[in-house]
Amino acid sequence: MITSSAVPVAALELLIDQGFDATSVDELANAAGMSRSTFFRRFGSKENMVFADQEMIITHLQTVLGTSSAPTMQALTEAVSVVFDQYTANPPAAELRHQLLQEVPALRDRELVSTHRFERAFNDYLRAKGLFAAPGERSLRLGLSAALVSIHNDHLRTWLRDHAATGRDELAADVRRFLSRFADLISPEQAETGPGQRTTVVVSVINPGGDQQAVLDEVAQALKQAGGI
Repeated sequence: MITSSAVPVAALELLIDQGFDATSVDELANAAGMSRSTFFRRFGSKENMVFADQEMIITHLQTVLGTSSAPTMQALTEAVSVVFDQYTANPPAAELRHQLLQEVPALRDRELVSTHRFERAFNDYLRAKGLFAAPGERSLRLGLSAALVSIHNDHLRTWLRDHAATGRDELAADVRRFLSRFADLISPEQAETGPGQRTTVVVSVINPGGDQQAVLDEVAQALKQAGGI
């Protein structure tokens, strides 16, 4: 398993204690127990060090999705759960990074880039499976991908506040409920409207940072407005 141990906890603590901008690379390298040259080879920059596990987790997510032979709902549920496992495997590192993100705007911008990359991984999987491939259905695929990341992030934030409040099982259950309800909401697309005719309802939901219930409510409202339900 890939874990947040890729991020040196002692270096994160130093960034918290001294401030992100006030801490030098030499100080971080020393805290991490490596030379300056090794630090640059391994991380490249202070910002990259904070997100040192991101690239590995994204790559692992792509591998899990790309090699899964499970039904789509099961594959997506497992993939979201795997990401959660890896973010929560090292609580001290996860908590320190979360604290840094609250204090350093540049790191929040970097986190947003990572969020889009996770969304893209789910989008690529759905596209490869031929789901929502019809003209005009791209918004459905993108909306579903963003919703999966939103559900994960909502559980991760809850876990950061209280490790006992949520976990893998609760996350997986929420993902399954969402996917099941999402499938129910778009099922009118398959309804016959006449001989040889079908209706297509395209829904675009933009809800950055919203929780899973808010996403579901927006999807339902959009479908009602479109006459889909």
